[in-house]
Order: sequence, then C-alpha cells, then structure tokens
Amino acid sequence: MGSLQAWDSDVPAAGLLIVFLVSLAIALPPVALLVPLKQVHFLGAFALSLILLIVARLISPIPLPGLFIVLIPAVMGLSFTGIFRQESEKIS
Repeated sequence: MGSLQAWDSDVPAAGLLIVFLVSLAIALPPVALLVPLKQVHFLGAFALSLILLIVARLISPIPLPGLFIVLIPAVMGLSFTGIFRQESEKIS
C-alpha cells in the first residue's frame, strides 16, 4: 500500500535520492515489526520513517502532498502490536 501511494505521489519523478529515502521509510516499520525486539524499537523505526519522509518532502524538487499516507501500514502495525502485546500479557 505504501509503495502504491509513493508511486501515486510521483516519487519516481522526484529523483533517485527521494526514491531512496521514501523506500527506506516504507521498509523500516515492517522490518522492525518482524524482528523480535521490544516495542520501543518499533516506535523508533516509525519515528525514523516519519523523519525520512519529512526530509524527502522538504528536499524534493516537486511537490509530494500525499506522501505521509505511506505510513498508514506502519500505524496499523503499531496498533496491532500494542493490542497483541496486551492480550498476551493478560493470558500469562
């Protein structure tokens, strides 16, 4: 979903550096979610993704108005890990 939004926002037309920053911002939260670390690391990956998208939007030579929709899957992952973590603590 994030890749489709990046494509729809014309990120490929913005240049190779912008494509790299946006691709890294898209990949960070799912990778952090899959690695069995603490939830704080996932929050850090989400924050870093947000910072990368802000930097990409600021230095982009073309306007990228809908770029922050890229992080919707990361927000959903963050909410689901919080829900699953609370349920697993109650069961134990």
